[in-house]
Amino acid sequence: MKICICTTPIRPEPTRYPPFGSLAIIQALRNIGESAQFYNIDFHRYSRDEVREYFRANQFGILGISAVVSTAYAYTKFLAETIRAVSPHTKIIVGGSLAASAEILLRKAAIDFCIVGDGELIIQDLVRAIRDDADYRTKLGAMKGVCYLDDSGRFMFNGYGSRPSAEEIPWPDYGILEADGSFDYFVTEDVDSGFEGHKQTAKRGERVATVVMAKGCVARCTFCHRFEKGYRPRPSDQILGHIQYLRDHHNVRFVDVADENFGSDREQAWALASNLSEMGIIWTVAGVRTRTVTRESLAHWKANGCVSVIYGVESGSQKMLDVMEKNSTVKENENALLWASELGLQTIVQLVIGMPGETDETIEESIGFLKRVSPHLQSWKDRAPSEVISINYAQALPGTPLYEYARERGYIGKTVDEEEQYLIRISDIDAYAEDHFINHTGYPMLKVLMWRPLMLSKLDAFHLLSKNAQAHLSVWQIVRYYFMLVAVRVLRRLGWTRGGAGGNDAQAQGRYADYAASSGYFNIHSNLKFSPLLLNPVTERFFYPLLAVAIAFYKSKSLTNAVALLYGHIKWNLAGGRLPESLPSRSLRKVVTLVSRRNEGAEDRMLPLRSGR
Repeated sequence: MKICICTTPIRPEPTRYPPFGSLAIIQALRNIGESAQFYNIDFHRYSRDEVREYFRANQFGILGISAVVSTAYAYTKFLAETIRAVSPHTKIIVGGSLAASAEILLRKAAIDFCIVGDGELIIQDLVRAIRDDADYRTKLGAMKGVCYLDDSGRFMFNGYGSRPSAEEIPWPDYGILEADGSFDYFVTEDVDSGFEGHKQTAKRGERVATVVMAKGCVARCTFCHRFEKGYRPRPSDQILGHIQYLRDHHNVRFVDVADENFGSDREQAWALASNLSEMGIIWTVAGVRTRTVTRESLAHWKANGCVSVIYGVESGSQKMLDVMEKNSTVKENENALLWASELGLQTIVQLVIGMPGETDETIEESIGFLKRVSPHLQSWKDRAPSEVISINYAQALPGTPLYEYARERGYIGKTVDEEEQYLIRISDIDAYAEDHFINHTGYPMLKVLMWRPLMLSKLDAFHLLSKNAQAHLSVWQIVRYYFMLVAVRVLRRLGWTRGGAGGNDAQAQGRYADYAASSGYFNIHSNLKFSPLLLNPVTERFFYPLLAVAIAFYKSKSLTNAVALLYGHIKWNLAGGRLPESLPSRSLRKVVTLVSRRNEGAEDRMLPLRSGR
C-alpha cells in the first residue's frame, strides 16, 4: 500500500528536536510489511504549492500526519483540505497531541481517523484493516485507540489502545533522516548548541545527538497535555547500545538527553552517568525533576561528563506549584538550582505564569525566589538574567485541566465550532507570545501582561546591585540609556549593527544564550529593558505607570487597543481592585469538572478521551 508519513511546521524555524514520532510510525509499519515515505515538511519548509503538487503526483492510499502540538491545527486542516482536493481517495490519519481535539479534526478538518496515545501498535491495527478488508469499517468498533465518525456521523472512541513496553520501544532509524537529507541538521557538528565551553575540546567531525532514554512522565502537570500515564525508562543495555552505535557509526561524542524525567529512576541514572563517562560522552539533560536530585547525584553526573541540567521549576510560589500539580516544593526547586550552580553545571530557569490563581502576591513570591537564586547561577554571572531566563504565559491546550477550566468558565466555547475557532487562534503561535493567553486571573489584562517585564526588571536591577552596590544611575544616564537602546535597535533593523545598548544585549551573545534563543526550546527572547528605571529614586517612583504605558502600546496593534488596556486597568483600580473569591489554590485537576458539549441527556463520547487514560 502506498503510505506517507509527514510532519507539520510548528515554529518559525525548523525544530532541532528530531522527528522521533514519525520515525517510530514508519518503523512500526515495516513490521507489517509496509514501506512508508517520509515527507518532512517541518524541516524542508515546502511551500503550499509544493505540498499540493507532491500529493497530487503521488496519490497515497494513506497519509499519516504527525501533529505533535495542538498549535498545529490550522496547518493540519490546510493539509487535509489540500489532499482532499488533489487526492480524494487518500485516508488521512492524525496522531500526536493534536488528537486531543479528535472530534474537531474529524468534523471540521476532513480527517478520517485520529490515533490517541502512543501509536506504534495502533497504526498497525488500523493500516492492516484498511489494507486487507474492503469492509474494514465494520471492524472499527472493536479497535482501541482510534477515533472516527461512524456511518451515521456519530463520534466514536472505544478507549485507549495498547502501547509498547519500554523494551519494545523502537530506537530511531537514522537512515530515514539520511535519505531525507536532514540527518546533518539533527545529528550535528554544531557542538556549541548547549555544550558551552566544549567547542575548543571538540575534534573536527564530532557530532551531537538527541537521545530519549525513557517515555512518559511521573507527574501530570495541569498545564501539560499527555495521553499516557506512567514513566517507562528503557533498559540500560539498550540505551548504551544505541549510544555506542551513534558513537561508532556517526562519531557522536556529545549527547543531549531529552527525557522528561531523567533521574526519576535514581539507580539507573547513577549507573548511566558512569557508563557515559566510560564511553567518553559529554552530555546535557533537560526535564529533570527537582525533587529527584541530590547534591551527591548532581556531583556524580558532573564528574561523569554532564555539563548542563535543566529543571521544570515553573514557579517560586508554593500555591502556584500546587495549582500546577508539580508535586514539588519551592525549597526543592531552590536547592536543585543552587546545587547545580555550585557544581558548575549550566542551567536555565523556566517559569510558567498566569495560571488560574496567580496574583500579585504569587508573582512577588516568584520574584523573591529568583532573587534568592540569582547570586549563585552560573549562567547569570556575566549577563543580565532577563536574557537567560524562560518565562512563559500559561497556554490552555486541549487535553489539559487548564483547557477544561477555560471551557467550564466560558473562555473557550463548548461547541465544536467554538473550539475550532480557539484552535485556529492559537495555531502557529510562539509559546513566548501572549496572543494565546486566556486571562483567568480576575485582574485586568494589562496588569497581567505587565507581570513578565515586571519580574525581569526587578530581577535585573537586583542582580546588578548585588554585583555592584554603587550601580545607581542619574536621570541623565537613564535618558541616555534609552536613547541608545532605541538608536541601536533602529540601526539593527536597518542591518547596520549587531551590538546592544547598556551592555545587556552584548552580554547575551554567549553561546549558551544564543542556543537557547535560536532553538525555540526555551523561548528566550530579548525584552524591553525597564530595569534602569529602578536604579534611580526619582524614576523608580514612576516605574509602574511608565511600564504600564509602555506595555499597553508595545503589546497593542492599534492606539485604540492600547487606550482600552490602560482604561481597563484604571477602571479596575478605581473600583477597588477586587478579585473573585473562587480562584483556585489547589490542583486544577481537583477543581475542574469535565463539561460535556452536548445537550443534557445526550452522550458525549469525547469525555473518556478528555479524561485521559
